[in-house]
Amino acid sequence: MKSLFAAFAVSLFPLYAAAHDHATAHYIGNEGVMVERGDTKILFDAFYAESYGQYALVPSDISDAMTSGAAPFDGVDAIFISHVHGDHFSPEPAIAYMRAQTDVVMFAPEQVRDSLLEAGVDTGDPLMARVHAFALEPGDTGKTISHGAIDIDVVSVPHAGNRPHIQNYAWRVTLDEDTTVVHLGDADTAISNFSRHQAHFDAKTTNTAFPPYWFVGDDNGELILSDIIKAKQTIGIHVPKRAAGNGDQWRARFGGDLFTDPGETRAIAD
Repeated sequence: MKSLFAAFAVSLFPLYAAAHDHATAHYIGNEGVMVERGDTKILFDAFYAESYGQYALVPSDISDAMTSGAAPFDGVDAIFISHVHGDHFSPEPAIAYMRAQTDVVMFAPEQVRDSLLEAGVDTGDPLMARVHAFALEPGDTGKTISHGAIDIDVVSVPHAGNRPHIQNYAWRVTLDEDTTVVHLGDADTAISNFSRHQAHFDAKTTNTAFPPYWFVGDDNGELILSDIIKAKQTIGIHVPKRAAGNGDQWRARFGGDLFTDPGETRAIAD
């Protein structure tokens, strides 16, 4: 009887382990982040070519590993783009990645789709069939989509610096019906931009939010994260490249967690 029970326990272990997988965030550079939970992996804002002289580019070893599908970037399910600026999205590296990784789908603002077409990708190219693009205004009700083991909710939030012509999206993605993360792109800290979507953010518990670093330590930004998004954990991104190697000082300066060095990882809050 004891050996039978042991065999039964062993047979259940893989299911138990899968149900208790911990999620991890990997920092790519600027606002580029990979989130993985078990076999489910997603990338945010990981394909761009502009630093504008102040933001970290994706290191070549990370870029090469992503494009080739080397660990830990193997088996990515989907990529998400917040907006079209060159320090978040450039068509050339995105196209190279999509052609190399033919099972990966993209979720993006419609302006990203337009950028791919302007870069020379034909509308009939099979690559475009894997691009799911949406046109949303800040006052619009969000959209909900499912893809395999990920559930996706998206709303439009205005880009910082009064740039209403830029479609900037806040993606909320749930991996394996368990881990939910929010990526805010270059959102502004105006409370009204988020309070209009209160019902959207109330619909799910957010484990981790990835806001631009100007939310961290800012009164409005902190209120948005704690009272509207209600994130259990916040990791600031878009930190200037001069912070690399000085992460502890920058985290102390802003009074919160920040990604500063490509290659860093964090455990996602349960």
